[in-house]
Amino acid sequence: MILVPVLVAAAALAAAAPASKTEISQDITVHGKASGPALAVPPPSPSKPVVNEVLSSLTLGRGEGTPPETVRVTPESTRLERPFPEPPFLALSPENIRALYDSWTFEVRAVDGEIVSRTEGVGLLREKVDWDGAGPDGRLSIAAGRRYRYRFVGRRGGREFVIESDPVTLTSFTHREYAGETRLEVAIFEIFTEGKSSFATGAERYLDAMADALRAGEARADGTYRFELYSPKPREKLAAARVKALKKRLAASLRADPDKVKVSPLPAERGEGLAALVPPSKGARLRIE
Repeated sequence: MILVPVLVAAAALAAAAPASKTEISQDITVHGKASGPALAVPPPSPSKPVVNEVLSSLTLGRGEGTPPETVRVTPESTRLERPFPEPPFLALSPENIRALYDSWTFEVRAVDGEIVSRTEGVGLLREKVDWDGAGPDGRLSIAAGRRYRYRFVGRRGGREFVIESDPVTLTSFTHREYAGETRLEVAIFEIFTEGKSSFATGAERYLDAMADALRAGEARADGTYRFELYSPKPREKLAAARVKALKKRLAASLRADPDKVKVSPLPAERGEGLAALVPPSKGARLRIE
């Protein structure tokens, strides 16, 4: 008969306690599946199917409820790590973004904050938005060796839905020039040891890929192969030594006379790098990537 007073006292204490505030939150953290033994490495990034599943489950994606501030995703970088990937370099599919926005923007930014591309729209995002390496004026803005990320912002009724990618480093890329040529450009640190004219470890995979593409292209009327070397000081000794090393190495890969290999030292307006200018292809061939 001691049980009843104890229960009554407990009920009284509960009634006297202040009511706690109820909060509702939605955890949208995306986790990938780890593989292999436990190592001291960063956690794996989410795959595209996992990201799509999460985005489609968000009430915001259908224009309902209170939006989260930002959903972060990791671009598929495996293709971009190969020598001379083709565009698009960053892309966002509308598959799981269903809201009817008052306005939206898709920006590509370098890690220093520079906006290198910007696309705007209203209503539903009906088609994929991506970046092919060009700037707002259509001119080439991508630079090998720099890091880029995209940021999509959908706005409606004073609220914002943001998808922001982690940065990716583009060590090399392929770009179709207006004259029909193809530019294969690679960051200088993939070709030369810093401050020297000796080749870096792994430089051959870029140099051989350039040579393969040039052999598959139409021969120029003068029989030359053209390259551009971008340097901060294109008229100084280091640039001249690198030009000499490139002519010898590329002539061997092309099985051509070194005099037919033309390497032009130019100012590094977009960054230090090496570019091969490939004439139009003779026909079908295997893609570099």
